[in-house]
Amino acid sequence: MKPSASMTRLAVSKALLTTTLAGLVATGAYAQERNIALGSVSSSSGVYPFAVALASVITEADNGLNVTTVEGGGGFDHARLMRQGVVDFSTSGSPAVVQAVTSGTGGFEADGPWDGPRLMFMRNLNVTRIYVREDDAESEGIATWADLAGRTIAPGVPGTRDMGRIMAANELLGTGIEMLPASLEDSTSRLSEGRVAAVVKGSPNDRFDPAMQAVDFSTPLTVIGFSSEEAAAIGAENQLNTFVETPKGGIRDVPEAGPIIEMSSPVMVMSNADLPQDIGYAMAIAVVEGWETIGESYPAAASVHPVRDVISQIPDIEGLHLHAGVVQYAEENDIEVPERLIPPEYSPVQ
Repeated sequence: MKPSASMTRLAVSKALLTTTLAGLVATGAYAQERNIALGSVSSSSGVYPFAVALASVITEADNGLNVTTVEGGGGFDHARLMRQGVVDFSTSGSPAVVQAVTSGTGGFEADGPWDGPRLMFMRNLNVTRIYVREDDAESEGIATWADLAGRTIAPGVPGTRDMGRIMAANELLGTGIEMLPASLEDSTSRLSEGRVAAVVKGSPNDRFDPAMQAVDFSTPLTVIGFSSEEAAAIGAENQLNTFVETPKGGIRDVPEAGPIIEMSSPVMVMSNADLPQDIGYAMAIAVVEGWETIGESYPAAASVHPVRDVISQIPDIEGLHLHAGVVQYAEENDIEVPERLIPPEYSPVQ
């Protein structure tokens, strides 16, 4: 996509500003503020409060940084804006997005590969959650994925990654579950009426999805997951199919459930590798110190740590790197960083 004249002027201005002020930031001499643009979703989105809070904690950290939000269309759109120099970082990254951008595949195929994006912080951790009726789980012994063999389930909203992953898992593992795709409304009605044994719905890792919470009020639900062997087999087939183990008590709506192994869908803040290491380091300090405030504005973020969890949720795939400033922060705070995540531009601080 060819940048517009206004985008080009903005990119040139930002490049000049970077050159002029990077030295000031590196030495701590903040004679002038450094303006940083954050790629955000629309203000009508439920994720927008995260962008506002993220910008606020960085700007208010007295580190010479001033963050402004720029609305965009999500992960690939933000990657394009980073490539053009319009934004410096984005709320809508993930290992899957970065892998596609760096390899020039999927949603970035028309753009060609670009080795610019770096992962920075967790935004929130979603899971592909399998909901079953509490009474069926008890009376019919439904405790794991394998217990759904021979039964009918609603695999998720058609067109979503959750549905695709569940159907692929059924085929790969040969579980023999009958899939009945339908709208969320139809699927939850069938679950309440006992016409399907389970409904799959993307959810925050530590709580029920709001739609499933509404069902739970009239038809008590619980959740089930995969065995460690099943998770390993699925992950081996596709490394982007990551998993997370939630301990007992880790899901607030069903504190008695767990531990549960579920497919995870991490959403992360990503940045441009051209953002100087010292800037990223200052941002990391501000974000970690302000994470409680961010969690209050965007509750889905409250259950994760912005740095430790971003590291744990990046699969071992070539081309996925952390921002150099986040690496510096992690190493100075005894957070182990695998060698594969350290970008080539990282400069160790003596």
